[in-house]
Amino acid sequence: MNDTTPNNVTDYLTRLERELSDVAPDVRDDIVAGIREELLGLDPAGASARIDDLGDPAFIAAEARAATPEQSGRGAATPAAPGRASSIAAVVILIAGSIVVPFVGAVVGLAWISASRAWTRREKLTAWLVPIVVAILAVVLSLILASVHVSGSHVALLIAYLVFPVEGIVFAVRGARRNWYPAA
Repeated sequence: MNDTTPNNVTDYLTRLERELSDVAPDVRDDIVAGIREELLGLDPAGASARIDDLGDPAFIAAEARAATPEQSGRGAATPAAPGRASSIAAVVILIAGSIVVPFVGAVVGLAWISASRAWTRREKLTAWLVPIVVAILAVVLSLILASVHVSGSHVALLIAYLVFPVEGIVFAVRGARRNWYPAA
C-alpha cells in the first residue's frame, strides 16, 4: 500500500489479515486481495462506509473458516457463536427479570448484557442510558401532569416500567439477526 491509503483502511486490512491467520493461505489471500481492491481508491469517508458494510474482520474470518473444509488436526464440529448461551440468557433475564422483580431483575439483566460479547460497547452503553433517560422523562412528565392537576401520571410511570422489556426485545432481535455473533 502507498502513503495515500487512509489509516482506517490500513488498520482494517491489518486486523483482517490477523483474524484470517488460521485460514488456508489461498483463501486468506483471495479474501484480503478482494477487500483490499474494494477499499483502495476510496476517500476516507467512503472507505469508512464500506468498512461498516463489510463488518468486523472476526466475523469475516469466522465465515471463511465455516466455508472452507476442516484442516487436519482440527475437530470436525463448527463451534457455536462465542457466548451465545449467556447472551440469550441475558436477554431472557432482562425481559422476564424486569417484569417479575422490576428493578433488581432489570439491573441483573443489564449486567449480563454488559458482560456478553454479542453486543458492542455502544449498544451496552445505550442499554444503560436509555432506562435512565426514560425514567427522568417519566418523573418530569409525572410532575408536570400533577402540577396542572391532570390525572394520567400513572401512564408516565407505566412507560418507565415497560422500557426494560422493550429494550430486551430489541436486544433479542438484534442478536438473532447476527446469529448471536459478536457485533462489528
